[in-house]
Amino acid sequence: MYFLNVLASLISVASLAEHASATLRITADHHSWGGVNYPSLQSLEPKERNEVIRAIVKSNARVIRLFIQGDEKYPDPEPEIGVFDRSMLDRFDDTLAAIHRISKGKVKVIVAPHNAHALRGSNNVPCDAYCKKIDGAFLDFYSNLDIRETYRTRLDVFFKHYPSKNFGGKPWSTLNEVILGVDVQNEPWSGIFPIVAGEPWLCDIATHLKDTIGLGKHNIAVITGGISGSQSPDGFENFPDCAFDCPAVDVISVHGYYTAKEDATAGTPWANMFLPGNTLTARALGKKLLLVEELAYVHNKMGLAYKKGAIWDQGNALNFRGIPWIYSHLTTKDEGTSSRVSILRSPIFAIGALADALKRAYTSRSNFDWSKYLAGPPALTNATELPLNPFTPEQSYCTFGCHGYLCDSPDGCAPDLMCKNSVCQAPAEKQPGKMGDECNSKAICQSHLRCEDGLCQQCLPRASKAPKRKRKSIFQADPNEQCELDTANPFRMRNICTLTPRGSPCQSAMHCSADEFCDWGVCKICTEGCLGMKCKSSNKCKTGYCNSYGRCDYPGQKKKGFGPGARARGRSPSNRGPKGQEGGPNKVWDVPVRVSIPSDGPIATGQAT
Repeated sequence: MYFLNVLASLISVASLAEHASATLRITADHHSWGGVNYPSLQSLEPKERNEVIRAIVKSNARVIRLFIQGDEKYPDPEPEIGVFDRSMLDRFDDTLAAIHRISKGKVKVIVAPHNAHALRGSNNVPCDAYCKKIDGAFLDFYSNLDIRETYRTRLDVFFKHYPSKNFGGKPWSTLNEVILGVDVQNEPWSGIFPIVAGEPWLCDIATHLKDTIGLGKHNIAVITGGISGSQSPDGFENFPDCAFDCPAVDVISVHGYYTAKEDATAGTPWANMFLPGNTLTARALGKKLLLVEELAYVHNKMGLAYKKGAIWDQGNALNFRGIPWIYSHLTTKDEGTSSRVSILRSPIFAIGALADALKRAYTSRSNFDWSKYLAGPPALTNATELPLNPFTPEQSYCTFGCHGYLCDSPDGCAPDLMCKNSVCQAPAEKQPGKMGDECNSKAICQSHLRCEDGLCQQCLPRASKAPKRKRKSIFQADPNEQCELDTANPFRMRNICTLTPRGSPCQSAMHCSADEFCDWGVCKICTEGCLGMKCKSSNKCKTGYCNSYGRCDYPGQKKKGFGPGARARGRSPSNRGPKGQEGGPNKVWDVPVRVSIPSDGPIATGQAT
């Protein structure tokens, strides 16, 4: 059976101790974290609200993301533009206090002060006062200066003028003991992509929050909120240049909804997106923090049996990449086939998988320093291997090692695949040393294969142990019990081959992982001219080409049409006029424009919207 062959081909972690191949495992001493979205937590009655908060704290979530918006039970705190209902702000303040009290200060919140979906009454968010004001002209919210000023007033009232009744009358802008950060808005321009080059709204609002309201001097982060809505696996909807170029933006947040497929897990797009040292992570490191602010289970034809595994796979991929994440979203109601997870259900349901991923996130490492906004755990994990998904359904055709699955070593995939950039993938046609290729002392095989009878072949499989019980619950499965140890059969004629320390064969950098380069036909660890390092020309990059941001990029990546050197879909910087007065293709519309915006939906793994 294919699955058993893959399973049997794994070797123990101990045998990898001397292996010198590349690893993309995060080793920095910064901490990552996980959290949950609960948009209307403040709408619950106090008893139920506190029960939910206790369950969230127990799940090891470090952050709860809350929305200030109307819902089916309570109206928006700004029922008319410029008119505010203090009772609604009091309910929100009570919720902040309850979170701080119940978690003993260990859990913080991210506040979304407005939802772009309220501008058109979509995604089950009621049409609010701004929605009625723009009357369907969605882009007016961002281009109309009068509306922008009224939105600044909304932010002033929430974070500067409202005296907290639970925190000694202090404004929310000073409550860094409970507020980690504030979104400029939830999903600004949701569904509109690309936004106008040089668009000033984002930086204007971010600067107002950070400097005028004073979030910056109280160590409360300003967050982009998921620009343009759902992120496609190969796009840049959530991180346009205006986000990187704005000094007031502290955190660039990504919203993505990916479904599991037979040739990839739901976490594979996240692993590809946040490859350490790629264009996104290299540009952000030391300048911005990166956060996956919304991820969710997306139902598909595989059925609800795969929900727990898909949730865990996404959290696991982001933990492996050291990127904090927030699940969207929790509920106390029925889940059905939706992405929602009921926080009060038994651990045998989806909350069990989410809590397990959150627990691992609590001690995961990150290349990014979040200590300014959130205290770290007592200790960080020293795990050296990628954990197996304990929530994979028994009927699954594969547990690991298949095409699109995550891997952390050359032998972590099926023999006919290769582990490149932490993902199992089919070797390129010209990839040397793949299974079935001719080999000799000069033409070596990939490091997880052996040269036998002149051909690259898979290693001798290790025998599988007989299960202690005929049908073992997937929640009790122990991956370490599935294979016999090397010493189990002392009379074996041929030893199980171990990974060669010299690396895999190559002809160019694209045959190696992103943190390696091809040196005299062998992949070796890169130390200069490597992925993410600064460059002025491609001949200085060992791992690929010099991209439009002056960073060494990976040759296997698609060249994206954005950035100052890529002419950004034909938008030349020379077309830009004074701030707010762009001309040509950068012109900001000054008349109402009615647009039809699709609501957020699932994105198939590996496909653009």
